[in-house]
Amino acid sequence: MSFNNAKNILVGASPLFISEKDSTQSGYVVQEPGSVAAAAFAPGVSYTTTLNALNGSKYRNVGFTNNGLQITYNPTYDSVTVDQLLDTAKLFKSAMEVMIATEMAEGTLENVLVVFGQAGEPTAVGSGNTKTETIGLEAGALGIAPTERQLIAVGQAPTADAAKAERIYYGRRVLSVQQSQFSLARTQATTFPVTFRLLPDSAYSGQEYGKIIDRTLTVA
Repeated sequence: MSFNNAKNILVGASPLFISEKDSTQSGYVVQEPGSVAAAAFAPGVSYTTTLNALNGSKYRNVGFTNNGLQITYNPTYDSVTVDQLLDTAKLFKSAMEVMIATEMAEGTLENVLVVFGQAGEPTAVGSGNTKTETIGLEAGALGIAPTERQLIAVGQAPTADAAKAERIYYGRRVLSVQQSQFSLARTQATTFPVTFRLLPDSAYSGQEYGKIIDRTLTVA
């Protein structure tokens, strides 16, 4: 990869996909990008197109977002001091936190479920002009495990001089565990902010939280 190259500058928002299944439902499997469990990479085809073609059977497109995607990688280091030095002699990692934040702009009940960190899907009754869909506001129970989902975001990647490429962000275990609020205002669109906490999976050494993939789509 060459440096001092404007093609390395990344611009643009990312389509966001959330796994349809959650950890409380039967059939929950790890669905890594490019795998058979999710969808294989098709040569020359954006992974956004590939995931959209699944029609929500594995991953669901959350639709329009606002203010893009913010990824926070926040290690905590503690220090060791000794009498002979005026400064820290050694630093060591003592904690780790990875977060992904976004704002969903489409107020579907499925999006509200994700924002509220609830499992399942809306309950539909009837059809046509008598159809109703409902989600409950769960209280939960003491000690209940929060809902885990998988997340994929597809954005731009640095490109070689004659190529087009995309970057895929994958979170293995994402949980909506922070406060979320949205307003119904007269002069502003309602958006649904959500912050996901990523948890590691020790079965994937070196990729515990997930992975970032750059793939070339076309060569001019």
